[in-house]
Amino acid sequence: MSNDFSLSRELLDELIALVNSGQHFSDIHLEQDMPMMMKTPRGWREVSAEPVTLEDMVPVLKAIDEDWEDKIIESAIDRPFVLTDYRLRCNVFRTSGGTKVTVSIRRLPLHPMPLDKTGLPQYVKTILEATSGIILITGPTGSGKTTTIASMLDQINATRSAHIITIEEPIEYQLRRKQSIISQKEVPADTASFSSGLREAMRQKPDVLMVGEIRDFDTADTVLHAGESGHLVLATLHTNSAVSAITKLLGFFPPEQREQRAAGLAKSLIGVVFQSLVPSEQGDDVVLAHEMVFNNNQQVAPYIADLGKLHLIAEFMRRKEDNMSRSLNEVLAQLVAKKAVSAKDAMRATYNRLELHEILNSKR
Repeated sequence: MSNDFSLSRELLDELIALVNSGQHFSDIHLEQDMPMMMKTPRGWREVSAEPVTLEDMVPVLKAIDEDWEDKIIESAIDRPFVLTDYRLRCNVFRTSGGTKVTVSIRRLPLHPMPLDKTGLPQYVKTILEATSGIILITGPTGSGKTTTIASMLDQINATRSAHIITIEEPIEYQLRRKQSIISQKEVPADTASFSSGLREAMRQKPDVLMVGEIRDFDTADTVLHAGESGHLVLATLHTNSAVSAITKLLGFFPPEQREQRAAGLAKSLIGVVFQSLVPSEQGDDVVLAHEMVFNNNQQVAPYIADLGKLHLIAEFMRRKEDNMSRSLNEVLAQLVAKKAVSAKDAMRATYNRLELHEILNSKR
């Protein structure tokens, strides 16, 4: 550290110590003239009561981007920053009418987690053996979608000789070549947008495509085309259930195209994995709760192809016809029964409280 900052708090050292502390947290929030905060399974809490000054923040800001002062005038800075054993996704932005600087930091391991450590059932590996079709990973912000999709790609990387192309904003997990060729493209450094990156990727001999997020018609259109034309496509969406992921994807298309697109999705959809992170019963960790719809042998295809029947997928999951599809409430009830999570936190995580309340009461 240069002498210019000799009187300031060694914030970079504090961050390194916190990141490597072994404490369970996902995010760090640095706000000028306020205490440093971290997001734990039970919510945000102070790391220490001492406010962070701009002088304290300067070495951190320079480590993220040497030209942070010039760049922040135009827009927020969003970039990864490798710190010891973790990759930090850092977003630097201005607040309070341009008078304050804030840094939002997401902590990620350097390497993807093995798929069997994510909390998803073992049989999820079987859907990754498909050579074409669409797999949707969905859930709210901060539900571990990036971690799950990186684990899935690493599973493919370890077991298949394929060309994997990812389009991300930003790249969060750096994948290393194992059996597959890996091409990770970052928006906007390597391609202008998700949709343009996906269109370009279709001409780059991919076997597997990963789209960081489906946000618009162009991306949704190319995802469906890629899934129908012999590619395996993994993509994420922000929704609050597995069924609403299908509804949201089809909602990107104008009404006159929806029926035709629904028929295409019915044929190409492999499955939807919805996930939510719930605090453990002790509150010192998080537990993955999931909901899954698998289109094995085209079992749910008739419900997708006919838009008026989409709501029947929820009933299909409840009937447990395929041994793989699971409703969120069924999984949450099992977690409560195993004392992995509390009934209170399970109720907060569900999108159908009345049903879960009835299930939990029936098991007492």
